[in-house]
Amino acid sequence: MVDFAGWALPVSYPDLSHVESHHHTRKGVSIFDVSHMLQLHIHGKDRIKFIESILVADVESLAVNTGTLSLMTTEEGGIIDDCIVHKSSAGFLNLVCNAGCAEKDLAHITERSQAAISAGLDVTVEVKPKHSLIAVQGPKMSSVLQQVFRTISHSCISTTQPGGRVGDTV
Repeated sequence: MVDFAGWALPVSYPDLSHVESHHHTRKGVSIFDVSHMLQLHIHGKDRIKFIESILVADVESLAVNTGTLSLMTTEEGGIIDDCIVHKSSAGFLNLVCNAGCAEKDLAHITERSQAAISAGLDVTVEVKPKHSLIAVQGPKMSSVLQQVFRTISHSCISTTQPGGRVGDTV
């Protein structure tokens, strides 16, 4: 276990080397607890206009309950961090950023949201510090999730496909 942004995270397991663990995920399926990542909900009628002012993604054109990998940038276009933005059917945007950059990312988002509000935009940023977040990765992910979630509708599970697009259901 190692300390990462205040969280105790495993970096290796006794039965697999780092390379074997990598191959296991790339050829099969692995589950990761990524609850340590910065999770935000962006609310308000101008949430998409706001998020597109800090990310390079075209969030407006995303279908509901899909998302994409994007870059958070400065006003000059410099890269701050990468993140995933998801357009929820519940009327908010879910933004997930790297835990190692959480303080810097949150400061930037807060500063930009305050400027947006001062300019008359209807936007609210809600930090979700106690949300769990599980990543299931690998080519066998769909079949594993279908076995685990047989009793629920598969239309509510979104996935990230190679290339960073989120949205195909299992």
